Amino acid sequence: MQYLKHQKFADVEMFRFGYSPIGKPWLSVYCYLIDNVLIDTAQTNCQEKVLETFQNKQIDKILLTHWHEDHSGNTAKLAKFHNAQVYAHPFTQEKLRQGFEILPYEKFLFGKIKPFRGKVSDFEVFIETPNHKLVPIFTPGHAEDHTVFLEKENGWLFSGDLYVGVKIRVFRKGEQFWPQVEAFRKILTYDFDVLFCGHHPRLKDGKKMLAQKLQYFEDFAGKAHHFHQKGFTTKEIMKAMRFRENSLLKLLLSNDVSVEYMIEAALNKC
Repeated sequence: MQYLKHQKFADVEMFRFGYSPIGKPWLSVYCYLIDNVLIDTAQTNCQEKVLETFQNKQIDKILLTHWHEDHSGNTAKLAKFHNAQVYAHPFTQEKLRQGFEILPYEKFLFGKIKPFRGKVSDFEVFIETPNHKLVPIFTPGHAEDHTVFLEKENGWLFSGDLYVGVKIRVFRKGEQFWPQVEAFRKILTYDFDVLFCGHHPRLKDGKKMLAQKLQYFEDFAGKAHHFHQKGFTTKEIMKAMRFRENSLLKLLLSNDVSVEYMIEAALNKC
């Protein structure tokens, strides 16, 4: 089943797409439409609902926060239907051109990915809509290409997966810890209040929430480093920090998501 929840905040239309073979969706993804600009394109498993939802909307530009399949899945179909210009980081562009393999759980949750060989442009200094300007800001860590978009006048941050939540307990394989910390610090130098997050938007106190996430990451790294200095192994650090690995979930997610990955990433600077 494909699900859609739509709401509006000021000039921004918020579209929450979810998929599940039975019952409620297990993971939902947001797309945002601001005037004629669409930010992210949701997962392929929701393609029918996505195309139906946007068929009567004016979409001249598509911005991608990063290459992950739940954010880029419907780029090709939407760009072709709307004759829209796609903007993405060069790393994202290469991923779109070549296509990329995804794990069985990702296919189940998000759907298959097909290459997109249409024209994709680098980000400009700012992206204009009829009523707004969006400033791209490079924020790697969660992904090599991760980019957010700031609407300065209203204090809106289209944050992709920069935020997601405060107390993150697991990392995907290859996710980087310290670049994310630097990205949090960088973004917190800007003025904003609303986080148009890819999964859990915060329509007030967004900057406060991101600051809390930065503090959580710094505390997490401090504790991990403390136990590492004592000679603890990763598993021992995890136990000392009172984290538990869900072995069944780890198996179901093809060993792609783990508490250990987050601890190891935090220790990479040590």
